[in-house]
Amino acid sequence: MLDHRIFNERPESQERMIKLLQKLGYEYVPRAVAEEKRGSKTKVIFEDELVKFLGRQIFDYKGEKLHFSSESIGKAIRELDAPITNGLMMTSKVIYDLLCMGKSLEQTLPDGAMQSFDIKYIDFDNPANNIWQVTDEFEVERPNGKFARPDIVLLVNGIPLVVIECKKSSVDVIEGVRQNIRNWHPDYIPHLFKFAQIVIATNSNEFLYGTCGTAEKHFSRWKEEQKDWQEELCKKCSPDGKIVEQDRAAVSLLSRERLLELTRSFIIYDANIKKIARYKQFFAVKKCMDRIKMKDGKGTKNGVLWHTQGSGKTISMIMLVKMIQRDKDFENPRFILVTDRKNLDKQILENFSNTKMHPTRATTGRGLVSLIKDDGKTVVTTIVNKFETAIKMNFRKENKNIFLIIDEGHRSHYGRLNTYMNVVLPNAVKLAFTGTPLIKEEKKNTYDKFGPLIDSYTMEDAISDGVTVPLVYEGRIIPQGISNAKIDEILKYVTAPLSEEEKEKLKKKYSTFFHLSHTTKRLEMVAVNVYEHFIHYCRPKGFKAILTCSSRASAIDMYHELESLGDLNSAVVISPSDTREGDDDDLSNSSREKINSFFSKIVIPLHGDSETYEEYVRTTFNREDNDIELIIVKDKLLTGFDAPIAAVLYVDKPMRDHNLLQAIARVNRVYPGKDFGLIVDYYGIFKKLHGALDLYSDEKSGMNQFDKDDIRDVLSGPQENSRELLRVRDNLLNLFPSIPIDERRTIVWQECLEKDDLRKEFYERLKEYSKMVDLLFSSYEFFNFVGVEKAEEYRRELLFFTKLRNSVSLIHDDSGEMSTKEYDDKIKNLLNKYVMANDAWTVQEPLDIMYKAKMDEQLKSLADSKSKADAIKTRMIAEISSREHDDPAIYMEFSERIKETIRRYEEERNTEKYLANMEKLAEDLREGRSGKSYPARIDNDSDSKAFYSTVLHELQEHSGLKANEAIEEDIAILSQGIKRAINRKYEN
Repeated sequence: MLDHRIFNERPESQERMIKLLQKLGYEYVPRAVAEEKRGSKTKVIFEDELVKFLGRQIFDYKGEKLHFSSESIGKAIRELDAPITNGLMMTSKVIYDLLCMGKSLEQTLPDGAMQSFDIKYIDFDNPANNIWQVTDEFEVERPNGKFARPDIVLLVNGIPLVVIECKKSSVDVIEGVRQNIRNWHPDYIPHLFKFAQIVIATNSNEFLYGTCGTAEKHFSRWKEEQKDWQEELCKKCSPDGKIVEQDRAAVSLLSRERLLELTRSFIIYDANIKKIARYKQFFAVKKCMDRIKMKDGKGTKNGVLWHTQGSGKTISMIMLVKMIQRDKDFENPRFILVTDRKNLDKQILENFSNTKMHPTRATTGRGLVSLIKDDGKTVVTTIVNKFETAIKMNFRKENKNIFLIIDEGHRSHYGRLNTYMNVVLPNAVKLAFTGTPLIKEEKKNTYDKFGPLIDSYTMEDAISDGVTVPLVYEGRIIPQGISNAKIDEILKYVTAPLSEEEKEKLKKKYSTFFHLSHTTKRLEMVAVNVYEHFIHYCRPKGFKAILTCSSRASAIDMYHELESLGDLNSAVVISPSDTREGDDDDLSNSSREKINSFFSKIVIPLHGDSETYEEYVRTTFNREDNDIELIIVKDKLLTGFDAPIAAVLYVDKPMRDHNLLQAIARVNRVYPGKDFGLIVDYYGIFKKLHGALDLYSDEKSGMNQFDKDDIRDVLSGPQENSRELLRVRDNLLNLFPSIPIDERRTIVWQECLEKDDLRKEFYERLKEYSKMVDLLFSSYEFFNFVGVEKAEEYRRELLFFTKLRNSVSLIHDDSGEMSTKEYDDKIKNLLNKYVMANDAWTVQEPLDIMYKAKMDEQLKSLADSKSKADAIKTRMIAEISSREHDDPAIYMEFSERIKETIRRYEEERNTEKYLANMEKLAEDLREGRSGKSYPARIDNDSDSKAFYSTVLHELQEHSGLKANEAIEEDIAILSQGIKRAINRKYEN
């Protein structure tokens, strides 16, 4: 019998997930039964289940156990099903708060009195008391009357808490992520996602999760740290005795206790953006709780948590505070958040305010004392030096319910200021967070002051998890005092990878810019390098950059030099002349005048004061427009400034150890199309940096003071990049072991990629190769290290394999399943700048079989009839699969015809006939020609149509039945009866 399931993801991912969830304790509810429970496809709650759960709850009144009235239960349900009137996130937050905290309902009591009692929608403390269900093909009506159909929905007490999209293993799970994101948009089904706490995209080998509102780039993988628990549960729940990645992630996130824990304690709303913990944040917070409760055997409540810059350290703090507040072991806990800089104090205040934690900022030392005295102030932020005033006031508070949460606990919190904190708050729990590793000699001192290490998350870990991007070092040292500088020397860094034509354009452009008759200013040389690198590298990719200078005066000078070059929107962020910034307190008169002039002419007229101006720059820089593309700073914004769009840090000042690590982390945030952050060094912050060994031993930068394991992968130089390029190239070529590299017949290469899993691997390996070739043409040092001839060889190989990718994706209809936009943009940019005229580039779209002219045009790119016929075949399968639920008869008819066409080709091996037959099938589908129709009574009943098609097919195949109108009507009646019988079975 023809098995239609070979064309979709059900057996591989969806059915496997459902079977595993059943073993985890979820009751499976078939689609038809689920639709009856909902009552309408516009509704998403199983209301009877929620009524049942709410109706079981009792409250105590004068010693009598009473149930909530039906009116109160109805009101509770209406409150929960809040309409989306103020946007999805606002409505989602209202629902989330109700789920976690319940609802207070006024009850009329037996004696006629009125009193309010709390009812809860979920029993978080007793998971078994809840009703756990899973259903699939959850069809929900859109505002336009059409439907969207998530693959799997998990419901707790009838409330849809989890939405899952399943894919076959040959499809990138990012497509499932994009389906979920599309589905929560206003013109799709946001009324389902307003309840969703976890949103998942999976195939058998990959699993990504987020929550409603999570951006595509932030969907994450889960790495379980309780390995034994996970393995035992997987063995117990595996549908077939085997364990795949989907199983591991599903038990980790969706086992009943874990799902409730994640929902209750590890979701926050940050500035109206819903966020869920990454695995490392989850386990770090739990380890902190074990330390505070002295369950980890360390003999103290205090400790240090090192999570690298960009990994969400502040979110971990917020989730920890949230968990402590909810824990019944702590009575009225209070939190003092300590930083050592004004900008960090302001940032942490904003972060906690954005999550509705209502922090209060201590603006003076006396203000800090007043806030600590006020037990009503739950969350207080302060700079560490304000404890000095508390000491002078002889203030001391011995309460044990105070938690000192110290940010960047490796700096000023040592020494006397740390002593002051201990004297003022001797019994407070101290938890120090740091985003940079500890210097070897300071580790013991740090642990003595703040307690043993609780958890670490290194730069290497964050890069491996895709939480941050790798950082690449590019040395472009420009020394002082170059006389009679030549244009070629000045421009070598930006012209090396360019074609001869592009080089000549740049030389002509700058022939009048430099005054070759006298010593060229070093500042001009740096400005030109920054400008050209930004124009050629950052802007085409949609990135922005930060330039750090050695003084405030030189930052202003650099701003004016870049302004004179034109077409680059930059802004300077520095402190006014009467305020200290780093180590340049001793300003000369000319420097002071220059700074004052900058503020009086540029800052004050438009923004009034420096703080308003700085906030404007920070906000504008983070937008995707070009209003501010480059920020020029001395020390400001090099710590605590989160700008994912920044991809390059231009360095023209000395930096060391922690300050260096914090500064370069400004460009390690994840952003679309950003494969790495680039550190372009004009000053020479390292003595030498060609590879990791140079980094570990470098005294000039202070990197030799850190343990090697702590700074592994912090930066890569040309040696590592060259090795990585060769590695990913070998990985790609190893997919074709039997094909000579000079093979010219395209069909030979195409036939090697006929299997889905091999083709998917090819796409992934090609993407990795393209990243390294892109880096090669973006980095002067890397390009120079590899050499012109080799670089050109790699570029042409990339072009060849990209064209191969386009052809096989068309043949096998993979174009819609690959997430290639960033990749395509990268290749286009690479080829447009560094190619010969005959290197053509096109982006491959899926074959459009529904429009003959376009289909014929697309097929011209394929060289032979078999490739063209295969392309039509795979696109036909995708097209009819999308109609399976709505029109199963059409689906089955064309499935059979495709199968028969393939069988004939395998017998005859006539490629021209194979192509003609496939073109005829496409034409029949396009024109709606089919021998299938349905009796009127089931024409709008998709479930009955499915039963009808199956019964009719079986009778025709096994009994030779010749159907007529009367028989078809009888089968339609039978199909309706089958549907009713199944519904009754599951209702009972």
